[in-house]
Amino acid sequence: MDPSSLLSDEQIEERLSSSPALAAWKLVDGPPNKLSFSFVAKSFQAAMDSLNAVGAIAEREQHHPDFHLTSYRNVEIVIYTHKVNGITENDLALAEMISKQVPIDYSPKWLKDHPEAATAAS
Repeated sequence: MDPSSLLSDEQIEERLSSSPALAAWKLVDGPPNKLSFSFVAKSFQAAMDSLNAVGAIAEREQHHPDFHLTSYRNVEIVIYTHKVNGITENDLALAEMISKQVPIDYSPKWLKDHPEAATAAS
């Protein structure tokens, strides 16, 4: 992949704000810049189920995000293209797939404070 495929912060922010599926994703300034989606699952099993579902998509697409599971149900999914050290169109496409295809059993309390996550999944 060519470094010219890197997206600017403006391009990324435009996509994040214009796609309902990306509403819960955030741009994390780098270097490298990354896409991040964090949530609290209802239980440890719900967290693992979501990570396994993301893993299946990652394998299918041959594009692998970083996973972080802390305090048994706090999940963070981080996406960027390692080869060019930043965010490309492929990263945004993977984030959209995850949002549209992965059912997540959120903590009700967390979801109440983050309604954008429910919007992203619909």
